Amino acid sequence: MLDFFSKKIEGRGGAFLAFVLAAVLVAICVFLKIENNRVVETLESSYTKSFYDLVEYMDDTETLLAKVQISNSPDYAAKTLSDIWRKADLAQSSLAQIPITHISLEKVVQFLNQLSDYSYTLSQGLVDGKTLTDEEFENIKNYYERCKNMNQTLNQLINDMASGSISWEELTKSDDDAFLAQEVSNVSQDSFSSIEENMQDYEGLIYDGPFSEHMTSVEPLGLGTEKYTVEQATEKIYEFVDKSTIKEIVYNEVTEATIPVYSFEVTLIDNSQMYIDVTIQGGEVLWCMSNRTVTQEKITIDEAKDAAKKFLESHEIYDMQDTYYISENAMATINFAYVDGDIVCYSDLIKVKVSLEDGTILGMEAQSYYSSHTQRTYNLPKVSMEEARKRINPDVDIYYEGLALIPTDWRSEILTYEFKGKVEENDFIVYINVETGKEEKIYMIVDTPNGVLTV
Repeated sequence: MLDFFSKKIEGRGGAFLAFVLAAVLVAICVFLKIENNRVVETLESSYTKSFYDLVEYMDDTETLLAKVQISNSPDYAAKTLSDIWRKADLAQSSLAQIPITHISLEKVVQFLNQLSDYSYTLSQGLVDGKTLTDEEFENIKNYYERCKNMNQTLNQLINDMASGSISWEELTKSDDDAFLAQEVSNVSQDSFSSIEENMQDYEGLIYDGPFSEHMTSVEPLGLGTEKYTVEQATEKIYEFVDKSTIKEIVYNEVTEATIPVYSFEVTLIDNSQMYIDVTIQGGEVLWCMSNRTVTQEKITIDEAKDAAKKFLESHEIYDMQDTYYISENAMATINFAYVDGDIVCYSDLIKVKVSLEDGTILGMEAQSYYSSHTQRTYNLPKVSMEEARKRINPDVDIYYEGLALIPTDWRSEILTYEFKGKVEENDFIVYINVETGKEEKIYMIVDTPNGVLTV
Protein backbone atom coordinates (compact mmCIF):
# COMPACT_ATOMS: atom_id res chain seq x y z
CA MET A 1 0.00 0.00 0.00
CA LEU A 2 2.79 2.41 0.87
CA ASP A 3 4.48 1.66 -2.45
CA PHE A 4 1.29 2.52 -4.26
CA PHE A 5 0.99 5.93 -2.61
CA SER A 6 4.71 6.62 -3.16
CA LYS A 7 4.38 5.95 -6.86
CA LYS A 8 1.30 8.19 -7.09
CA ILE A 9 3.13 11.07 -5.42
CA GLU A 10 6.18 10.51 -7.60
CA GLY A 11 3.98 10.57 -10.73
CA ARG A 12 2.28 13.74 -9.69
CA GLY A 13 5.62 15.40 -8.82
CA GLY A 14 6.99 14.59 -12.25
CA ALA A 15 3.95 16.09 -13.91
CA PHE A 16 4.24 19.19 -11.76
CA LEU A 17 7.95 19.50 -12.58
CA ALA A 18 7.18 19.15 -16.29
CA PHE A 19 4.53 21.84 -15.98
CA VAL A 20 7.00 24.18 -14.25
CA LEU A 21 9.65 23.56 -16.88
CA ALA A 22 7.14 24.21 -19.66
CA ALA A 23 6.04 27.43 -17.96
CA VAL A 24 9.65 28.56 -17.61
CA LEU A 25 10.31 27.82 -21.28
CA VAL A 26 7.20 29.77 -22.29
CA ALA A 27 8.29 32.68 -20.09
CA ILE A 28 11.76 32.63 -21.63
CA CYS A 29 10.27 32.58 -25.14
CA VAL A 30 7.96 35.47 -24.27
CA PHE A 31 10.86 37.41 -22.75
CA LEU A 32 13.08 36.79 -25.76
CA LYS A 33 10.29 37.83 -28.12
CA ILE A 34 9.66 41.01 -26.12
CA GLU A 35 13.39 41.74 -26.01
CA ASN A 36 13.70 41.07 -29.75
CA ASN A 37 10.76 43.39 -30.45
CA ARG A 38 12.37 46.04 -28.26
CA VAL A 39 15.64 45.76 -30.18
CA VAL A 40 13.80 45.90 -33.51
CA GLU A 41 11.81 48.94 -32.40
CA THR A 42 14.99 50.67 -31.21
CA LEU A 43 16.71 50.00 -34.54
CA GLU A 44 13.69 51.17 -36.54
CA SER A 45 13.49 54.32 -34.42
CA SER A 46 17.17 54.97 -35.16
CA TYR A 47 16.63 54.38 -38.88
CA THR A 48 13.63 56.72 -38.92
CA LYS A 49 15.56 59.50 -37.16
CA SER A 50 18.44 59.14 -39.61
CA PHE A 51 16.04 59.26 -42.55
CA TYR A 52 14.31 62.41 -41.25
CA ASP A 53 17.72 63.99 -40.69
CA LEU A 54 18.67 63.10 -44.27
CA VAL A 55 15.55 64.76 -45.66
CA GLU A 56 16.14 67.87 -43.54
CA TYR A 57 19.77 68.22 -44.66
CA MET A 58 18.79 67.67 -48.30
CA ASP A 59 16.07 70.36 -48.04
CA ASP A 60 18.63 72.74 -46.51
CA THR A 61 21.07 71.95 -49.31
CA GLU A 62 18.45 72.71 -51.96
CA THR A 63 17.72 76.09 -50.36
CA LEU A 64 21.42 76.98 -50.11
CA LEU A 65 21.98 76.05 -53.76
CA ALA A 66 19.14 78.38 -54.73
CA LYS A 67 20.64 81.20 -52.67
CA VAL A 68 24.16 80.94 -54.05
CA GLN A 69 22.78 81.30 -57.60
CA ILE A 70 21.64 84.87 -56.91
CA SER A 71 24.48 85.95 -54.64
CA ASN A 72 26.51 88.81 -56.07
CA SER A 73 28.99 88.92 -53.17
CA PRO A 74 32.07 86.63 -53.15
CA ASP A 75 32.09 86.65 -49.32
CA TYR A 76 28.46 85.62 -49.02
CA ALA A 77 28.81 83.05 -51.80
CA ALA A 78 31.87 81.55 -50.08
CA LYS A 79 29.96 81.24 -46.81
CA THR A 80 26.95 79.71 -48.54
CA LEU A 81 29.11 77.21 -50.42
CA SER A 82 30.80 76.25 -47.14
CA ASP A 83 27.34 75.66 -45.66
CA ILE A 84 26.46 73.46 -48.66
CA TRP A 85 29.64 71.44 -48.13
CA ARG A 86 28.76 70.98 -44.43
CA LYS A 87 25.10 70.07 -45.06
CA ALA A 88 26.05 67.60 -47.82
CA ASP A 89 28.48 65.86 -45.44
CA LEU A 90 25.84 65.69 -42.71
CA ALA A 91 23.38 64.22 -45.20
CA GLN A 92 25.93 61.55 -46.15
CA SER A 93 26.43 60.68 -42.47
CA SER A 94 22.68 60.28 -42.00
CA LEU A 95 22.39 58.18 -45.14
CA ALA A 96 25.14 55.88 -43.88
CA GLN A 97 22.95 54.98 -40.89
CA ILE A 98 20.11 53.72 -43.10
CA PRO A 99 20.25 50.00 -44.08
CA ILE A 100 18.91 50.41 -47.62
CA THR A 101 21.00 49.49 -50.66
CA HIS A 102 18.64 50.53 -53.45
CA ILE A 103 20.29 52.02 -56.51
CA SER A 104 18.30 55.24 -56.06
CA LEU A 105 19.87 55.91 -52.66
CA GLU A 106 23.30 54.92 -53.92
CA LYS A 107 22.86 57.68 -56.48
CA VAL A 108 22.13 60.08 -53.65
CA VAL A 109 25.44 59.10 -52.05
CA GLN A 110 27.29 59.75 -55.29
CA PHE A 111 25.52 63.09 -55.73
CA LEU A 112 26.35 64.21 -52.19
CA ASN A 113 30.00 63.22 -52.58
CA GLN A 114 30.32 65.22 -55.77
CA LEU A 115 28.43 68.21 -54.40
CA SER A 116 30.44 68.25 -51.18
CA ASP A 117 33.78 68.22 -53.01
CA TYR A 118 32.67 70.76 -55.61
CA SER A 119 31.22 73.27 -53.15
CA TYR A 120 34.31 73.03 -50.94
CA THR A 121 36.59 73.66 -53.94
CA LEU A 122 34.55 76.67 -55.07
CA SER A 123 34.41 78.17 -51.55
CA GLN A 124 38.19 77.91 -51.16
CA GLY A 125 38.67 79.57 -54.55
CA LEU A 126 36.47 82.49 -53.49
CA VAL A 127 38.40 82.84 -50.22
CA ASP A 128 41.58 83.05 -52.30
CA GLY A 129 40.13 85.94 -54.31
CA LYS A 130 38.73 84.13 -57.33
CA THR A 131 35.24 84.71 -58.73
CA LEU A 132 32.68 82.21 -59.94
CA THR A 133 32.66 81.71 -63.70
CA ASP A 134 29.56 81.36 -65.88
CA GLU A 135 30.32 77.66 -66.21
CA GLU A 136 30.49 77.26 -62.42
CA PHE A 137 27.18 79.10 -62.00
CA GLU A 138 25.67 76.74 -64.57
CA ASN A 139 27.05 73.75 -62.64
CA ILE A 140 25.50 75.09 -59.44
CA LYS A 141 22.18 75.46 -61.24
CA ASN A 142 22.40 71.85 -62.42
CA TYR A 143 23.17 70.67 -58.88
CA TYR A 144 20.16 72.64 -57.66
CA GLU A 145 17.83 70.98 -60.19
CA ARG A 146 19.15 67.50 -59.34
CA CYS A 147 18.83 68.18 -55.63
CA LYS A 148 15.29 69.47 -56.10
CA ASN A 149 14.28 66.32 -58.00
CA MET A 150 15.89 64.02 -55.44
CA ASN A 151 14.12 65.83 -52.62
CA GLN A 152 10.75 65.26 -54.26
CA THR A 153 11.41 61.50 -54.28
CA LEU A 154 12.75 61.45 -50.72
CA ASN A 155 9.80 63.45 -49.41
CA GLN A 156 7.36 61.12 -51.15
CA LEU A 157 9.10 58.14 -49.56
CA ILE A 158 9.11 59.63 -46.08
CA ASN A 159 5.42 60.51 -46.36
CA ASP A 160 4.60 56.95 -47.36
CA MET A 161 6.67 55.62 -44.46
CA ALA A 162 4.92 57.95 -42.04
CA SER A 163 1.52 56.74 -43.28
CA GLY A 164 2.45 53.09 -42.86
CA SER A 165 2.36 52.37 -46.59
CA ILE A 166 5.98 51.23 -46.40
CA SER A 167 7.80 49.58 -43.49
CA TRP A 168 11.50 49.37 -42.72
CA GLU A 169 11.19 45.59 -43.04
CA GLU A 170 10.00 45.94 -46.64
CA LEU A 171 12.66 48.48 -47.55
CA THR A 172 15.54 46.54 -46.04
CA LYS A 173 14.46 43.21 -47.56
CA SER A 174 13.81 44.40 -51.10
CA ASP A 175 16.77 44.49 -53.47
CA ASP A 176 14.73 45.57 -56.44
CA ASP A 177 15.09 49.22 -57.37
CA ALA A 178 11.79 49.02 -59.24
CA PHE A 179 10.13 48.32 -55.90
CA LEU A 180 11.36 51.63 -54.54
CA ALA A 181 10.15 53.53 -57.59
CA GLN A 182 6.76 51.84 -57.37
CA GLU A 183 6.36 52.47 -53.64
CA VAL A 184 7.22 56.17 -53.80
CA SER A 185 4.92 56.85 -56.76
CA ASN A 186 1.90 57.54 -54.55
CA VAL A 187 2.11 60.10 -51.76
CA SER A 188 0.20 59.07 -48.67
CA GLN A 189 -2.60 61.45 -47.65
CA ASP A 190 -2.83 60.11 -44.08
CA SER A 191 -2.76 62.61 -41.22
CA PHE A 192 0.31 63.22 -39.09
CA SER A 193 0.99 61.00 -36.13
CA SER A 194 -0.45 61.93 -32.74
CA ILE A 195 2.94 63.17 -31.54
CA GLU A 196 3.23 65.55 -34.48
CA GLU A 197 -0.35 66.73 -33.91
CA ASN A 198 0.48 67.47 -30.28
CA MET A 199 3.48 69.53 -31.39
CA GLN A 200 1.69 71.61 -34.02
CA ASP A 201 0.49 74.33 -31.66
CA TYR A 202 3.96 74.78 -30.22
CA GLU A 203 5.69 74.71 -33.61
CA GLY A 204 3.32 77.31 -34.97
CA LEU A 205 4.26 79.82 -32.28
CA ILE A 206 8.00 79.41 -32.42
CA TYR A 207 8.25 80.40 -36.08
CA ASP A 208 10.15 83.70 -36.39
CA GLY A 209 10.06 84.43 -40.10
CA PRO A 210 13.40 85.20 -41.70
CA PHE A 211 15.32 85.83 -38.47
CA SER A 212 14.49 82.80 -36.32
CA GLU A 213 18.19 82.12 -35.66
CA HIS A 214 19.12 85.45 -34.09
CA MET A 215 20.18 85.69 -30.46
CA THR A 216 18.14 87.88 -28.17
CA SER A 217 19.77 90.36 -25.80
CA VAL A 218 21.07 89.16 -22.46
CA GLU A 219 19.51 92.23 -20.83
CA PRO A 220 16.01 92.89 -22.22
CA LEU A 221 15.73 96.41 -23.59
CA GLY A 222 11.95 96.74 -23.71
CA LEU A 223 10.92 95.97 -20.12
CA GLY A 224 12.10 98.87 -17.98
CA THR A 225 13.59 98.29 -14.51
CA GLU A 226 10.60 97.82 -12.17
CA LYS A 227 10.33 94.39 -10.48
CA TYR A 228 6.80 92.97 -10.22
CA THR A 229 5.47 90.78 -7.43
CA VAL A 230 3.25 87.74 -8.00
CA GLU A 231 0.24 89.80 -6.90
CA GLN A 232 1.07 92.58 -9.38
CA ALA A 233 1.60 90.01 -12.15
CA THR A 234 -1.81 88.51 -11.36
CA GLU A 235 -3.42 91.93 -11.76
CA LYS A 236 -1.65 92.22 -15.11
CA ILE A 237 -3.52 89.10 -16.28
CA TYR A 238 -6.83 90.71 -15.36
CA GLU A 239 -5.84 93.58 -17.66
CA PHE A 240 -4.65 91.28 -20.42
CA VAL A 241 -7.65 88.91 -20.46
CA ASP A 242 -11.26 90.12 -20.29
CA LYS A 243 -11.95 89.96 -16.55
CA SER A 244 -15.56 88.87 -17.06
CA THR A 245 -14.36 85.69 -18.81
CA ILE A 246 -12.01 84.54 -16.02
CA LYS A 247 -13.10 81.84 -13.58
CA GLU A 248 -9.82 81.21 -11.76
CA ILE A 249 -6.12 82.13 -11.86
CA VAL A 250 -3.58 79.68 -10.41
CA TYR A 251 0.04 80.74 -9.92
CA ASN A 252 2.43 77.88 -10.69
CA GLU A 253 6.06 78.93 -10.38
CA VAL A 254 8.89 81.23 -11.35
CA THR A 255 10.43 80.09 -14.64
CA GLU A 256 14.09 81.02 -14.89
CA ALA A 257 14.76 81.56 -18.60
CA THR A 258 16.46 84.23 -20.71
CA ILE A 259 13.74 86.51 -19.37
CA PRO A 260 12.52 85.24 -15.94
CA VAL A 261 8.73 85.03 -15.65
CA TYR A 262 5.86 84.13 -13.32
CA SER A 263 3.88 81.25 -14.85
CA PHE A 264 0.10 81.07 -14.44
CA GLU A 265 -2.76 78.77 -15.46
CA VAL A 266 -5.99 80.64 -16.14
CA THR A 267 -9.36 78.86 -16.30
CA LEU A 268 -12.07 80.70 -18.24
CA ILE A 269 -15.83 80.45 -17.69
CA ASP A 270 -16.16 78.19 -20.75
CA ASN A 271 -13.73 75.80 -18.92
CA SER A 272 -10.92 76.31 -21.45
CA GLN A 273 -7.45 77.08 -20.11
CA MET A 274 -4.88 79.73 -20.90
CA TYR A 275 -1.25 79.44 -19.89
CA ILE A 276 0.35 82.85 -19.35
CA ASP A 277 3.88 83.99 -18.49
CA VAL A 278 4.35 87.48 -17.04
CA THR A 279 7.84 88.97 -16.85
CA ILE A 280 9.20 89.65 -13.38
CA GLN A 281 11.02 92.67 -14.79
CA GLY A 282 8.50 95.10 -16.25
CA GLY A 283 5.36 92.99 -15.68
CA GLU A 284 4.59 92.33 -19.36
CA VAL A 285 2.89 89.26 -20.83
CA LEU A 286 5.75 87.49 -22.60
CA TRP A 287 3.87 84.38 -23.74
CA CYS A 288 0.38 82.98 -23.62
CA MET A 289 -1.40 79.98 -25.12
CA SER A 290 -5.02 78.81 -25.09
CA ASN A 291 -6.05 75.14 -25.30
CA ARG A 292 -9.34 76.07 -26.91
CA THR A 293 -10.40 73.74 -29.75
CA VAL A 294 -10.96 75.21 -33.22
CA THR A 295 -12.75 73.10 -35.80
CA GLN A 296 -13.40 75.15 -38.93
CA GLU A 297 -12.30 78.22 -40.87
CA LYS A 298 -14.83 81.03 -41.22
CA ILE A 299 -12.64 84.12 -41.58
CA THR A 300 -9.86 85.01 -44.03
CA ILE A 301 -6.16 85.47 -43.29
CA ASP A 302 -6.56 89.23 -43.83
CA GLU A 303 -9.34 89.32 -41.22
CA ALA A 304 -7.10 87.35 -38.86
CA LYS A 305 -4.25 89.82 -39.42
CA ASP A 306 -6.61 92.70 -38.65
CA ALA A 307 -7.79 91.00 -35.45
CA ALA A 308 -4.18 90.38 -34.37
CA LYS A 309 -3.14 93.98 -35.00
CA LYS A 310 -6.14 95.33 -33.05
CA PHE A 311 -5.23 92.96 -30.22
CA LEU A 312 -1.68 94.35 -30.07
CA GLU A 313 -2.90 97.94 -30.18
CA SER A 314 -5.40 97.22 -27.38
CA HIS A 315 -2.34 96.37 -25.26
CA GLU A 316 -0.52 99.54 -26.34
CA ILE A 317 1.82 97.82 -28.80
CA TYR A 318 1.74 100.12 -31.82
CA ASP A 319 3.41 100.54 -35.22
CA MET A 320 3.54 96.81 -35.95
CA GLN A 321 3.51 95.47 -39.51
CA ASP A 322 2.54 91.90 -40.37
CA THR A 323 5.33 90.16 -42.28
CA TYR A 324 4.89 86.39 -42.59
CA TYR A 325 2.30 83.88 -41.46
CA ILE A 326 1.54 80.19 -41.26
CA SER A 327 -1.90 78.57 -40.88
CA GLU A 328 -2.66 75.08 -39.59
CA ASN A 329 -5.77 73.40 -38.20
CA ALA A 330 -7.96 76.50 -38.64
CA MET A 331 -5.46 78.65 -36.73
CA ALA A 332 -3.07 81.30 -38.09
CA THR A 333 0.23 82.37 -36.51
CA ILE A 334 1.07 85.87 -37.75
CA ASN A 335 4.46 87.53 -37.33
CA PHE A 336 4.62 91.27 -36.70
CA ALA A 337 7.70 93.49 -36.89
CA TYR A 338 7.99 96.98 -35.41
CA VAL A 339 8.17 99.83 -37.95
CA ASP A 340 10.29 102.81 -36.89
CA GLY A 341 9.41 105.55 -39.38
CA ASP A 342 10.24 103.92 -42.72
CA ILE A 343 12.51 101.23 -41.24
CA VAL A 344 11.15 97.72 -40.60
CA CYS A 345 12.85 96.45 -37.41
CA TYR A 346 12.98 92.67 -37.70
CA SER A 347 14.68 92.49 -34.30
CA ASP A 348 11.39 93.48 -32.66
CA LEU A 349 9.15 90.51 -33.51
CA ILE A 350 5.84 89.44 -31.99
CA LYS A 351 3.90 86.33 -33.00
CA VAL A 352 0.13 86.21 -32.53
CA LYS A 353 -2.01 83.08 -32.96
CA VAL A 354 -5.58 83.69 -34.15
CA SER A 355 -8.59 81.39 -34.49
CA LEU A 356 -9.78 81.31 -38.10
CA GLU A 357 -13.18 80.33 -36.77
CA ASP A 358 -14.05 83.64 -35.10
CA GLY A 359 -10.89 85.78 -34.84
CA THR A 360 -10.28 84.98 -31.15
CA ILE A 361 -6.68 85.45 -30.01
CA LEU A 362 -5.33 82.04 -28.97
CA GLY A 363 -1.72 82.86 -28.22
CA MET A 364 1.15 85.35 -28.31
CA GLU A 365 4.94 85.20 -28.02
CA ALA A 366 6.90 88.44 -27.59
CA GLN A 367 10.39 87.51 -26.39
CA SER A 368 12.20 89.05 -29.36
CA TYR A 369 10.15 92.23 -29.04
CA TYR A 370 10.80 92.80 -25.33
CA SER A 371 14.44 91.73 -25.68
CA SER A 372 15.20 94.23 -28.44
CA HIS A 373 12.62 97.01 -28.49
CA THR A 374 14.17 100.37 -27.65
CA GLN A 375 14.53 103.91 -28.97
CA ARG A 376 17.18 103.82 -31.66
CA THR A 377 19.37 106.27 -33.53
CA TYR A 378 20.63 105.45 -37.02
CA ASN A 379 23.73 106.46 -38.95
CA LEU A 380 23.14 108.00 -42.35
CA PRO A 381 23.64 105.48 -45.19
CA LYS A 382 26.99 105.70 -47.00
CA VAL A 383 25.64 103.64 -49.89
CA SER A 384 22.57 104.89 -51.76
CA MET A 385 19.57 102.74 -52.59
CA GLU A 386 20.50 102.98 -56.27
CA GLU A 387 24.08 101.85 -55.61
CA ALA A 388 22.85 98.97 -53.46
CA ARG A 389 20.41 97.90 -56.18
CA LYS A 390 23.31 97.65 -58.63
CA ARG A 391 24.98 95.14 -56.31
CA ILE A 392 22.06 92.74 -56.62
CA ASN A 393 22.51 89.90 -59.07
CA PRO A 394 21.12 91.21 -62.41
CA ASP A 395 19.06 88.04 -62.80
CA VAL A 396 16.85 89.16 -59.89
CA ASP A 397 13.67 90.97 -61.01
CA ILE A 398 13.20 93.40 -58.08
CA TYR A 399 9.62 94.26 -57.13
CA TYR A 400 10.12 95.81 -53.64
CA GLU A 401 12.82 97.88 -51.95
CA GLY A 402 13.00 99.56 -48.55
CA LEU A 403 14.98 99.95 -45.33
CA ALA A 404 15.23 97.17 -42.76
CA LEU A 405 17.03 96.71 -39.44
CA ILE A 406 18.12 93.08 -39.12
CA PRO A 407 19.65 91.23 -36.16
CA THR A 408 22.96 89.41 -36.24
CA ASP A 409 24.20 86.33 -34.39
CA TRP A 410 26.37 88.59 -32.23
CA ARG A 411 23.55 90.48 -30.44
CA SER A 412 23.91 93.48 -32.71
CA GLU A 413 21.82 95.02 -35.47
CA ILE A 414 22.58 96.14 -39.02
CA LEU A 415 20.70 98.74 -41.03
CA THR A 416 20.18 97.41 -44.55
CA TYR A 417 18.35 97.92 -47.78
CA GLU A 418 15.76 95.19 -48.23
CA PHE A 419 15.17 94.02 -51.80
CA LYS A 420 12.50 91.51 -52.74
CA GLY A 421 12.76 89.97 -56.18
CA LYS A 422 12.10 86.99 -58.37
CA VAL A 423 14.36 84.62 -60.30
CA GLU A 424 12.39 82.24 -62.51
CA GLU A 425 9.85 80.56 -60.17
CA ASN A 426 11.64 81.51 -56.91
CA ASP A 427 11.17 84.66 -54.79
CA PHE A 428 14.06 86.00 -52.73
CA ILE A 429 14.88 88.71 -50.20
CA VAL A 430 18.36 90.24 -50.30
CA TYR A 431 19.73 92.53 -47.56
CA ILE A 432 22.52 95.00 -48.45
CA ASN A 433 24.42 96.85 -45.70
CA VAL A 434 23.76 100.62 -46.03
CA GLU A 435 27.28 101.48 -44.84
CA THR A 436 29.45 98.93 -46.62
CA GLY A 437 27.29 97.75 -49.52
CA LYS A 438 27.97 94.19 -48.37
CA GLU A 439 25.43 91.45 -49.06
CA GLU A 440 24.40 90.48 -45.52
CA LYS A 441 21.57 87.96 -45.93
CA ILE A 442 19.60 86.14 -48.60
CA TYR A 443 16.29 84.40 -47.91
CA MET A 444 13.98 82.47 -50.17
CA ILE A 445 10.26 83.26 -49.88
CA VAL A 446 8.14 80.12 -49.92
CA ASP A 447 4.43 80.51 -50.63
CA THR A 448 2.87 77.30 -49.30
CA PRO A 449 -0.77 76.23 -48.90
CA ASN A 450 -0.33 76.93 -45.18
CA GLY A 451 1.23 80.36 -45.42
CA VAL A 452 4.10 82.55 -46.56
CA LEU A 453 7.43 81.52 -45.03
CA THR A 454 11.10 82.27 -45.55
CA VAL A 455 14.04 79.87 -45.57
